[in-house]
Amino acid sequence: MRAAAVMVAVGLVLGCNGAPLSDAGVAPARRWVAVKGAEDETALEGPARVLPGPQAQSVVTPPLRATVTQIRVREGDVVTAGQALVEVVMPELLDAAGRYEGGRVRLAAWTDRHKQLSELRAQGLARSAEVSEAAARAAEARADQQAARAVLLSAGVKESDVPGLLSGSGALGLKAPASGVVTHVAVTLGESREPGAGPLVWISSGGPVRLEARFSRPPPLALYSFEGARVRVRLKVLARAPMADPKDGSFLAWFEPAEEVPLAAGSLGRVFVEGTEGPTAFAVPGVAVRRADGGNEVLTRRGPVAVGVRRCDGDECVVQGALEPSDEVAVEPPP
Repeated sequence: MRAAAVMVAVGLVLGCNGAPLSDAGVAPARRWVAVKGAEDETALEGPARVLPGPQAQSVVTPPLRATVTQIRVREGDVVTAGQALVEVVMPELLDAAGRYEGGRVRLAAWTDRHKQLSELRAQGLARSAEVSEAAARAAEARADQQAARAVLLSAGVKESDVPGLLSGSGALGLKAPASGVVTHVAVTLGESREPGAGPLVWISSGGPVRLEARFSRPPPLALYSFEGARVRVRLKVLARAPMADPKDGSFLAWFEPAEEVPLAAGSLGRVFVEGTEGPTAFAVPGVAVRRADGGNEVLTRRGPVAVGVRRCDGDECVVQGALEPSDEVAVEPPP
């Protein structure tokens, strides 16, 4: 009887304080998934074109209505910056030069007259009205000179060039804005040309180039190369577009050659990934990536590992970090 009472007491204690957990109360087991190498990262490639530099092409255009008096170049000529290519006569420019020089002379004369009258007025020998008139005439001359100067500057003519322009034939040499090769001459001797009628001469120059490539998905941080007609060169990444092109859904990226290899602007080729930079990329389930300390991490059997997310396709993400091929990541973190 005593043993039975003990058993009843033990049962009452268990019933009050230590009932076995039901299946619903058991913490869910953590599920581990092996990481996979993101081998397709190095298979990414896309069409590319070589972009000219900002000074790769320049033109010579008359700033005002002009009549061509001399053509000094033809296609294939090598020219230097500042070299006169075409000589023209521009009536508006000559008018502005004449008004500038006339304004300069009148300004000097009326300035001297104003000074003399001011001295005479101090002696009581000149009227204030005469002094005021001289000052007004000097101001008018200065205004005319400044208006003419604005026309000269718009045509690229310096004030020091005005005397020579007026004393000579009145022709002005239109100069090459950059060194290069003349690729096209579209003007006839004696032709009158309006400013909006198009350039007279085209010049093609060398200089640094860039490459623009389009990819089917966001390009990763990787090593890239360009392959064109009989040329292959390693590239440096300049920038990657943060969003897809709305026209076709492609992703743009821009590069510069990492080597001194001549690339002709306008040429076409393909840019492809040679290899990834930094840690190897791995594919993991998207639910395994979690936010931590302002970045992302995955939980491995070795502990948390910080990762950078390259892209996510569906329920899988490609990440880069200190992962190893033998690692497994937790898909269901503990509650």
